[in-house]
Amino acid sequence: MHKRKLHNKISSGLLVLIAALSLAACGSTGDALEIPDTESAQTEQTGQETATATPATSQTTPETTTEPKPKNLTYQTGLYQEKTLADQVSVDAVRELPEGEYGVLSYSYDETVSVWGNGAEDCLVIHDGDREYKVDVLWQNMYSAPPAVEAADYDGDGDKEYYISTIQGTGTGVYVEGLYYVDVQKGTPKVSEYTQVVEDFDRRILAAELDEEFHTLHVDFLDKNGEIDAQESIDLDLTRLLQKMEGYTYKSTGMGAQVRFEFRGGQPFANVWVGINMNEMADLVYETSFLITAPVSMGKDGKFSLGDFSVRTSYSRYLEEENSNKEEPDMTEVYTGYYDLTHNGYKEKVVTKVYLEEENGDLTEALRKAGNWGTVEVYEYLGDGRYGIIPLWSQEFAIAHAGNTQIFLTQKDGYDYLVVTSLWTGQGICYYDYNVLSPVDYSFDRYHNELKGAEHYDPQFFTGLENWLKEDSLLLVATDINMPQGQEAILTTDEEVHYAREYLTVKKEQQQRIEEIE
Repeated sequence: MHKRKLHNKISSGLLVLIAALSLAACGSTGDALEIPDTESAQTEQTGQETATATPATSQTTPETTTEPKPKNLTYQTGLYQEKTLADQVSVDAVRELPEGEYGVLSYSYDETVSVWGNGAEDCLVIHDGDREYKVDVLWQNMYSAPPAVEAADYDGDGDKEYYISTIQGTGTGVYVEGLYYVDVQKGTPKVSEYTQVVEDFDRRILAAELDEEFHTLHVDFLDKNGEIDAQESIDLDLTRLLQKMEGYTYKSTGMGAQVRFEFRGGQPFANVWVGINMNEMADLVYETSFLITAPVSMGKDGKFSLGDFSVRTSYSRYLEEENSNKEEPDMTEVYTGYYDLTHNGYKEKVVTKVYLEEENGDLTEALRKAGNWGTVEVYEYLGDGRYGIIPLWSQEFAIAHAGNTQIFLTQKDGYDYLVVTSLWTGQGICYYDYNVLSPVDYSFDRYHNELKGAEHYDPQFFTGLENWLKEDSLLLVATDINMPQGQEAILTTDEEVHYAREYLTVKKEQQQRIEEIE
C-alpha cells in the first residue's frame, strides 16, 4: 500500500523556478520565510477531486482511478514565481533540475501543504500557505515515489507539525523508508528521525517454537500497553516453505529489510514485513511471512512510539504452485467496485469471485451446495489504470460455520470502509463479531461477544454496527446458515445489489424473537 499523491507529468520546460540565492543554504535548517498574505491564494485552494465514493453508486469503473488533474489555481510568493499548479514539475523531472531550481514533489492529502525538492536530494522545502521551511532530510526519488508530507497539530500546542516519509534505500529484497517529524519552534523547524522502528516492532513480537509435527509457528504480539493482544495472535503455516527449501531448518523470525510508511487521514502508519530466518541462510526469506501495521505518534518526551498492531499473514503463490499439481480453481468474477479503502485519494478495486463445481445460473442458489465457495478481494491501485496482482486483503466465504461471514462496504465522514461480521448460533453459543477495516489491514473499530445458553440477543452489537452501516451501505456477501426463509447466501453482483439494512433488520428481529421465545 505504498502510494503517494502524485500529479501528471509535464515537460521539463514547465519548471517552477525558485531563486537560487534564497535556497542556497538548503543544507542547513533556517527560519521560516514570510510571504505576503495577499499573495497566498494557495491556502484557499480546494482539494482535487478525491476518489471517495458512495458505495451504492461505485459499481462502474471510475475515471478517477487515474491520477487526478491539478486545479488551475494561480499563486505567487516571495520565492516562487507566478505559476499554476498545472505547471508544476513532474517527480521524474525533479532529478534533472538545474542547480538552484526546485519543484513540487508531492502534496498532503488535503493539498494545503506541499514538499519541494531538487536533484541534489540533500534537503526538502515544506511549503504551507504563506510559510516555507527548509529541512535537512535526505531523499530519493525511486520508482516515482517522492517524499510524502502530512500536517496537523499533532501535539496540541495550537501550531502545525509535519510528518515526512522518504525512501532511504532499495535493493534485492530490500525496501526501507524513513519517517521524520518536523516541529517548528519560534520559526525554526526541528527535525526528528524515527530510527528505532524495527526495534520497536521487534520487542513486541513473541514467537514460540515451531511445532515440528504440524509445521506451525504460533506468534503472539504485545499491545501498546505491553499486554498480550490475543486478537492479533497468528499461526503461521511453514509447510510449503519447508517443502520448497528441503534441507533447510527454521531458526527464527526476522525483520528489517522491508519497512514502509504511509499516511491515513493525516496519521502516519508503519508497515514492516517479518520474514523467516533459516539456519543455513544469511538472508531472510519472505515467501512465508506476515505484515505488521501500526500507527506512529510522537510523544511529549520527543520519542516516537507505535500503537496497537494489525497483523496479516502472506504466502507466496509460487510456493503453492511448485508444491502442488493442482490447477488454480476457476473463479468467476461476479462483482467489481472501486473504493478508496486506503484513504489516500485513489480507489482500490474490490472484486467478488465465486467457485462453482458445476454451472448454475442462480449464484446464491449454487452457493448453498457443498464444495462451492467464494472470495472478496481488494487490489491496490498502481497508477496508469493498473492494479496489483496479489490482493491487499481477501476473505473467503461459504455455507459452513468456517465460511460464515458478512462483508459490507460503507462510507462514514467521507471515507470508505470495509465492515466484516460473523453472526451465527451453533452448539449453544451465539457469536457476535464485527470488524471495521480501513485501510484494509487496520481495524478502526472491533467488537466481539459470545453468549451462551438462552442469551441470543446482544443490543450492543447492533448499536455499534448501525453506527457504521447506513441505508446505502452495500452488502457484498452474507453467508449465514441461520438466516430465515432459507436465505443462507446473499450476494451482490454486477446485476443485482443488496444493502446492509436489509440483512441487519432481518437478523435483529430474528435474534430478538429467539430470545423472547426462550
